[in-house]
Amino acid sequence: MDKSNVNRLRAYGNQLIACHHHLLEMIDEIRAGDGDGVAFCAALTRHHTGEDATVFPVLAGRHPELREFLDSLARDHAIIAGMVKDDMTREELDGLTAVLETHFIGEEKRLVAVLNALEPTPRLDGVIDDAGS
Repeated sequence: MDKSNVNRLRAYGNQLIACHHHLLEMIDEIRAGDGDGVAFCAALTRHHTGEDATVFPVLAGRHPELREFLDSLARDHAIIAGMVKDDMTREELDGLTAVLETHFIGEEKRLVAVLNALEPTPRLDGVIDDAGS
């Protein structure tokens, strides 16, 4: 395996963490009055839609023991989608942030090592980090 593939192997889980950090930074910018709620909503939707349509099926196929957990993450995505609005009150944003932080921590704990162990595949390239980061 050449060096670029070794780096790619380790990248998917790391990309997930970076994407989550970027999304939380976008929320911080919204709170500070410098952020764009529409851009955040679009980035979060792209990220979760990509996970549901591409990443989770790949992981479920290769790691059947994760299927129940992946299903729970997809259910979280549906709940989160119902919470997201372009223009949110401070309280709504605080609630969304708490839910996202919990969701991201759980997802990272269970999936980063699994993602980092995956062989490179064009099917996943660009999907995990597709949050505008």
